[in-house]
Amino acid sequence: IENFTPIMRMAEDTFCLWVNSDRKDINNVDDFVKAAKAKGKGWIMAGTGKSSEDNLLTDFLNSAYGLTMKYVPYKGGGKVAKELAGKNADSTVNNPSEQLGFYQAGNTKPLAAFTPQRPPMFKDTPTFRELGQDMVYFMQRTVVGAPGMSKEAQAYYTDLFSKVYNSDKWQKYLKDKSLQGELLTGDALMDYWKREREVHRKMLIKMGAISG
Repeated sequence: IENFTPIMRMAEDTFCLWVNSDRKDINNVDDFVKAAKAKGKGWIMAGTGKSSEDNLLTDFLNSAYGLTMKYVPYKGGGKVAKELAGKNADSTVNNPSEQLGFYQAGNTKPLAAFTPQRPPMFKDTPTFRELGQDMVYFMQRTVVGAPGMSKEAQAYYTDLFSKVYNSDKWQKYLKDKSLQGELLTGDALMDYWKREREVHRKMLIKMGAISG
């Protein structure tokens, strides 16, 4: 990652644990754990890609709660959200922005959030920290420049995306889609990349995706 040119971190996307609203027996994480344990390996957790963020969070849930959920990868978060709404999957860990349409239509419901505090959009949804699990996880939404980009070009794009970030439209988008994270650029963004790389390296080793 240090070969690329840092431009701007525009946001950090959040994650929630979701189930279909028709599951009247599941209204909190305890209910979820009971149902998932009962179904065992037949419980389907839909996600985006293998060894992806969704896969990491599924592994966390399996380990933290003694579950054996089967992770099934799909191409794209929208497809994942649709699978849950259509009852072809038992749960997902979608970003709110991906699941929002189905949530607003009453098809799906969040059980817990992987955020430090409750997302403003889901004030009745506890965080996993509240539930005794120290798991906070974000997905960065960042503009990345090509390796070897000139200082002039880097400055141009940094200024451009700073204006975008500070615009009323972008700030509204962040709020409407339950995105978090303040603006990061330059050396601070590079330091963030390196920290995140180390966090993910350890997680990927633990789940057996890489050897070290």
